[in-house]
Amino acid sequence: MKPIKEKKSISETTEIRNKATVCATVSPWLKAKLESIVKDTKEFGSVSDLVSIACMDFLTRNFPDNMKRNE
Repeated sequence: MKPIKEKKSISETTEIRNKATVCATVSPWLKAKLESIVKDTKEFGSVSDLVSIACMDFLTRNFPDNMKRNE
């Protein structure tokens, strides 16, 4: 996991981003499908948001016992 970085915004305030970056290779079909869902709906702000929610849904359905925070 990457360390939390402090970023300076235009107004010189400090933001702390509490997210990790994960890179994955997907098929062109899946990439296009994800981009289409983001474009055609207002539920997701980005492909990253959609993938994050989809992963969490997958984990909670398939590994419910392992979903306790801070493990």
